[in-house]
Amino acid sequence: MEFLGYAADIFSIANFSAMLLGVCVGLIIGAIPGLNPPMAIALLIPVSFQFPPETAIILLVSCFAAGIYGGSFSAILLRAPGTSASAASTIEGFEMTKNGQAIEAIRISTFASVVGGLLSGLALMFLAPPLARFSLLFGPAEFFLIALLGLLSIAAVSFGALFRGLLAGMAGLLLATFGTDLASGFPRYTFGYIGFQAGFDILPAIVGLFAFAQGLELISKDTKGTISGVSKLSWNIWPSLPEMWKLRWSLVRGWVTGLVMGIIPAAGASVAQWVAYAWEVSSAKPGDKFGKGEPKGLAATEGSNNGVTGTSLIPMFVLGIPGGISAAVIFGALMIHGLQPGMQLFTARPEVIYTIMWGFLFANILMGGVAAVVARMIAYLTLIPRGIIGPLILIFSVVGVYAGTNNIHNVWIMVGFGVVGYYAQRFNFSPAALLLGLILGPIAENGFRNLMTITNNNPVPYIMGRPIALVILACILFALYVAFRPRVLQKAVKAGPPVTDGTDAGDPDGDRR
Repeated sequence: MEFLGYAADIFSIANFSAMLLGVCVGLIIGAIPGLNPPMAIALLIPVSFQFPPETAIILLVSCFAAGIYGGSFSAILLRAPGTSASAASTIEGFEMTKNGQAIEAIRISTFASVVGGLLSGLALMFLAPPLARFSLLFGPAEFFLIALLGLLSIAAVSFGALFRGLLAGMAGLLLATFGTDLASGFPRYTFGYIGFQAGFDILPAIVGLFAFAQGLELISKDTKGTISGVSKLSWNIWPSLPEMWKLRWSLVRGWVTGLVMGIIPAAGASVAQWVAYAWEVSSAKPGDKFGKGEPKGLAATEGSNNGVTGTSLIPMFVLGIPGGISAAVIFGALMIHGLQPGMQLFTARPEVIYTIMWGFLFANILMGGVAAVVARMIAYLTLIPRGIIGPLILIFSVVGVYAGTNNIHNVWIMVGFGVVGYYAQRFNFSPAALLLGLILGPIAENGFRNLMTITNNNPVPYIMGRPIALVILACILFALYVAFRPRVLQKAVKAGPPVTDGTDAGDPDGDRR
């Protein structure tokens, strides 16, 4: 219980100020499409030079936690996810906004994210060494199977149009192969265009498929109406216990998914949210309205993305292996401040590492308080006429992508994805399925290549001898069983409107996914 003696250190003026600054910067950067937590953390590193090591890292981990949550604001209210970790929340969150339930959606997001962050922080503090050793058990076979499991989420985001969803997912997998092959150095599908040399980055794809496409959708219809269709909003931003109790199992599934996926390097929130959403759809009961604003789906995705934050730091602190891009940036900051990650950090500098962990825990609580105030103001975006908010989304999409990549080629790629996303919505080809293929394609390809290399092209005996791989394989088989039971799937989404060209009276906005 040595760590208990360092809890009071976070209430010093310097540490608390660092927490507050990190939370505010993370919420703002995370909510802007095109800007993401790794960028926010990198921007704060020069600021951290003026602070002691523990204060500096508290600043960065606070920004990390708040940045993941901040992306949910724009995802829920505008269908323009600020980060890749909030893309899945657009499915149910934006539908709730369209149904006039924007404040309810923010309440669910706040509760799920804050508690998910606290649970991941507790896991970081109490279980860091054993969980870090567990992460070392993942090899090429496990990474390949995890990617396959994530791809099966396509069934969950297709809402009855499984064939079209699979086509979109296959298109995403194909696009994931564009660019220079890292193994051979051979350019694939570049067609002589230098902008394709590096392949398709996730950032312009997410902003294009969701934010830019949503901007096009808003300006193509009634420009005088509002997104939510209401003229005023409730000020009841605090979640109530009875409201959250109804969603308890959805929240638990999301938190568990986030905690587990966080310790797997290269997985993180971008994968966890889709796995959590697929799990939620497979657990659906008759009467659930997935795809039309089902709170259960939002609770699962929001619980999973912040559930990742703390556990993704475990391999970095204990083993020196970053669990994701944000963790890699924080890893660099640790080295800059003279802190060598590893078990010696816990023995030689316990006052530093445990103060950072306490700071991460309390940053999640502070995030909830700050977000409750900020959310009241941000929610008024849904009352702005569509003809005004639509062009603003288009402008922020262009500016955000250029600021995030400093590459004009990525801006044009984002516009291309935006046009694809706009027409995909109209003809019921899931943009989320395409994004899934794009995210998981490189993980699956690298895992499969490494698996075939180490097994001399005979992977089956190798997989059969690895318990974790067998568990993941069992989850894949169960997911396949659920995905291809048409009657069960139809019950899970029975409230979904029929497939049309987007002009059906049951779907006046034509943006059903």
